[in-house]
Amino acid sequence: MVADALAVGDDLAGAEAYHAMATALFRLGRDVEAVRNVAAGIGRARRHPHAGEVRLRLLADQADGHTRLDQPRVVASALGEARALARRDGGALGAVEARIAEYHYRFGRWDECLVAAARATEAPGGEPWVPVVAHGLRALVLGHRGEEDAAAAALDLLPPDAFESAPTRRYRGHALLARARLAEVAGRPTDALHALLPVLGDDTPATAPADRPWLLAELVRLALETGDTASARAAVAACEGEAAHHPASPGTALAALRCRGLFAQDPQVLAEAVERAGRGPRPLARGQLLEDLAVSRAWAGDLAGARQALADAVGAYEGLGAVCDAARADARLRRLGVRRGSRGARRQARHGWEALTPAELRVARLLAEGRSNPEIAAALFLSRRTVQTHVSHILGKLQVRTRAQVAAQAARAGFGP
Repeated sequence: MVADALAVGDDLAGAEAYHAMATALFRLGRDVEAVRNVAAGIGRARRHPHAGEVRLRLLADQADGHTRLDQPRVVASALGEARALARRDGGALGAVEARIAEYHYRFGRWDECLVAAARATEAPGGEPWVPVVAHGLRALVLGHRGEEDAAAAALDLLPPDAFESAPTRRYRGHALLARARLAEVAGRPTDALHALLPVLGDDTPATAPADRPWLLAELVRLALETGDTASARAAVAACEGEAAHHPASPGTALAALRCRGLFAQDPQVLAEAVERAGRGPRPLARGQLLEDLAVSRAWAGDLAGARQALADAVGAYEGLGAVCDAARADARLRRLGVRRGSRGARRQARHGWEALTPAELRVARLLAEGRSNPEIAAALFLSRRTVQTHVSHILGKLQVRTRAQVAAQAARAGFGP
């Protein structure tokens, strides 16, 4: 098919053919070959004046494919190009913003996730799945951060038939996780488990949630905590199947390793997973694995090791503002006789690099590279007004007046380019 299209010499036909081939390869789990076809299709689409629609589809595939391969820089580049194209052509900007929100969530930029999710619901070109992603992500982030009422309100914005069609069902994972989190926080772990059970039987490519392996890993944890060994075993098998189907996906392999370690309560398996997560770009996964490792060590009688893993888990959660997760980790280990110990209240620094929020620190690093506000906005998927606000806060907290002084301080502090 691709060869026939290329023989014709029509770049639009070539782009469509590469897209069709990539779609087939993705469904076969041949992700590396798929993203190569996607890249070739994007090259063809860029050369054709009327290939904007297929180019957007290919860029979405590029973002999804490289997300599965844990390559956030390629994902960011694809989404930046997609946003510029959608704005230029008046295309599906809402869908692009929803994907940007997912990108920020997966790779730990939760403030930016909330901003992009809000833009997704306001932008034109909103496909039916866009509000499912946007409201689900908002509920999930707020739930992680302990804002249960606001999280529930975000879920209430979903229509009753939000998961009826195949496209919306594929993007429902965030909302399901948010529902499970709210139930668990409310002391209803069985309801939390039931919120995720639909994922167990939904394994068709058209309807399975995009982050199914990570939902299955949470399902294993909840099933074991509620004594549902059968569901836990089934979820482990399903996640192993996902990993076998996508052998090139580090994230899927990591989720499967978490499932195995959880089910066996094996500290060695979970320690290996923690080490892998430390090399990857997903900070939430690292926190969850450290929490699991702490529990498994406590069960094995290694209380000192459990205490260290717990402290590291809470540190990872605090970096995301995930106070709900930190509280859960403390509670799980407290039941096993493990506490982090008295540390005294730490005061938030008011000046210096320690005073910068994670979002401000990312902006400051780009400032130190000499980037302009528009360049920073494009790199971080932020509005120029938001960047200007961050820059003002950075100047104040570092007690300097110019961007050059920020760069000089960054070099001295080891944050420079």
